[in-house]
Amino acid sequence: MIKRILIAAAATLTLSACAPHMNMNSSELDDARKAIADAKAAGAETCAPKLQAEAVAYYYWAAHEITEDDVHPDENAHLIDTAISKANEARTLAKKGCNKVNVEIIKMEGVYFDNNSATLRPASVATLDKAVATLNRRASINVEVAAHTDSSGSDTYNLALSERRAASVKDYLVAHGIDASRLSSRGYGETQPVASNTSTEGRAKNRRVELRVMN
Repeated sequence: MIKRILIAAAATLTLSACAPHMNMNSSELDDARKAIADAKAAGAETCAPKLQAEAVAYYYWAAHEITEDDVHPDENAHLIDTAISKANEARTLAKKGCNKVNVEIIKMEGVYFDNNSATLRPASVATLDKAVATLNRRASINVEVAAHTDSSGSDTYNLALSERRAASVKDYLVAHGIDASRLSSRGYGETQPVASNTSTEGRAKNRRVELRVMN
């Protein structure tokens, strides 16, 4: 019964929504917590939502079992291992960019930022204005401004930087007449490379911004 309840709830719960009767801070859950967080950062909630929800469900189920008086270490270990396995699978799918399969991508070649910054460089204006014209011409579409980085730096830093850069481009589009209700922004960090990060040319290709048509 608890399994069915938790799996149903996991579709709407996140790790920040901790149930008070569960031992969410147990060190036994550290690996599962990290795996789920890494999968989320990679875009699993969009790319592999069922697997990610199942990972969260098993995580909560394990947290619940840890609070029980009659503890079963082998069962708890199985629940935790399952949560980690599903989260890792979701992360792998997300890193492959599977959410691109049914999403139209409008490339924005020529968007530049100051180093380690979300400040747009003047050289970006032509590309940004072309995007504005495209969105005005295709007035029925809603888009996500998606920003990506190369693999230089930590995963956490790159994710935060890409989120700021996506928001910066969104702000430009709004400032130039695009209705904010048509736009969202999201940073993907280094999780969806389009080229190898082992070369200068590859890293340059991975540092990019694109528009993803969401309808």
